[in-house]
Amino acid sequence: MDWLPTVQDELARQGIDAWLVYDFRRSNPLAAPVLGPLLEGNTASRRVFLLVPRAGVPTLAVHAIEVKSLRPAPGVDVVSYSSRESLQAVLEGLLRGRSRVAMEYSPAGDNPYVGRVDAGTVEWIRSLGVEVVSSGDVAQVLEVWTPTQLEQHLTASAGVCAAKDAAFAYLADRLACGETVTECAVQGVIMRRFADLGLVSATTPNVSFGAHAGDPHYHPIAGVRDAALAPGDVVLIDLWAKVDDKSAPYADVTWMGVHGEPTAELLGVWEAVKGARDAAVSAMRSAYAAGRWPSGGEVDRASRAVLEAAGYGEAFTHRTGHSLGKDGAHGVAVHLDDFETSDARALRPGIGVTVEPGAYFQRFGVRSEINVYLTPEGPRVTTELQGELERV
Repeated sequence: MDWLPTVQDELARQGIDAWLVYDFRRSNPLAAPVLGPLLEGNTASRRVFLLVPRAGVPTLAVHAIEVKSLRPAPGVDVVSYSSRESLQAVLEGLLRGRSRVAMEYSPAGDNPYVGRVDAGTVEWIRSLGVEVVSSGDVAQVLEVWTPTQLEQHLTASAGVCAAKDAAFAYLADRLACGETVTECAVQGVIMRRFADLGLVSATTPNVSFGAHAGDPHYHPIAGVRDAALAPGDVVLIDLWAKVDDKSAPYADVTWMGVHGEPTAELLGVWEAVKGARDAAVSAMRSAYAAGRWPSGGEVDRASRAVLEAAGYGEAFTHRTGHSLGKDGAHGVAVHLDDFETSDARALRPGIGVTVEPGAYFQRFGVRSEINVYLTPEGPRVTTELQGELERV
């Protein structure tokens, strides 16, 4: 229940009476940090509601057949239901005297990362006479890193950058010997370096040569797609890993190179992408200096404006960045996005995000990715900052 004071402070800050957490058969990942410990060992095969009031004791509502398998949770009241009618009565009791509650709901479906509760359930709660608002900024306080998690991220950041260096050193060595180098071979170098450093990754890294770099989510697979590096090819390496601990957050970096000397066209795109990356960080710092934290959408717009001004707006086909997760590189907190979705959640101290604008074409693509941790004193870049293209 360490999360309770932080959540209740956020409810008070937003003037929300309660957070009504809803889950059905583990369908709500935003609820996992709250409901997971309460339901551990429980089948959770029926609907579950947890009412977290702005002040006072939370109440967990579960089906009667699952009450006995709950773990005792000090500081949480438990009520049960069995029929539809009894659940209706339980919810009426929980919501009595409350006019405004937060749920995992996104108005107009703008943000599917937040909108985890089905429309019918939202309609049902509204029918009980309360206003339902988005829990986006409430739920993400659960994603704030502890000091230990920050140190784990910094360890992973150093390791990811070391693995990136090993990959480019391998490219240079093999080319100097006149050998053919493939994407999967470089991928293997990175994974071995991760193992040496005690890092783990849910998936293998993205190594893209030439035209493959023009596909933002290209992934080499031995025997299926695995290009050999040719003179003039762009090299895009996107790699992510974490300390081998379930609660540790990821580090996630993209680094760019070229086999030989870059063309004027490539250099122009690189400078625009790098400028868009730096504009995102500047937007965070400027907002902090003005005494506020910007939304993810605001930072995305600042970054995107640079590529649009350079004439590459249509080539920037994804959001500027994502929050850094623990189960995977992509987290569930605020993303830097006003393109794919409209993320109105505020960047806030204790959350880590990527900044990774890109521009993608038929013959090549360019992306530059760094990680930023939001401290109470302002944004902190936690990974290396690429200034020039690597020549291999």
